[in-house]
Amino acid sequence: MRAIIRTFAAIISISVAAPVLAQGLPQAKPAEVGLAADRLDRLTRAMEQDIASGRRVGTVVAVTRKGKAIYHKAFGLADRETGQQMRLDTIFRLHSQTKPIVSAGLLILMEEGHFSLNDPLAKHIPE
Repeated sequence: MRAIIRTFAAIISISVAAPVLAQGLPQAKPAEVGLAADRLDRLTRAMEQDIASGRRVGTVVAVTRKGKAIYHKAFGLADRETGQQMRLDTIFRLHSQTKPIVSAGLLILMEEGHFSLNDPLAKHIPE
């Protein structure tokens, strides 16, 4: 379940973080905000592996912590057909984000013990 939540959090972060960083968020080194730089190196390697394997065509990843930008990188292609490289300011078309956002929220509530995935629906939604 944590992997699902992390995936949805990443989707949400990717969709909103790049424009925020473009607005001039102060930059910081990972150690300044309590994050190990090797974790960001692992993130870079994971994204590069996803691109190389064809699992992902392209992405922009931004990490912020305590109001400071600590990581902002573009990987792969923005347009597979034209070969256009992904840029930090690439604009993404986001469609139908309601389901992943609601799902992530529900999984967080489930982890906090508010309900179980095995509960009957009628227990939480009246007729």
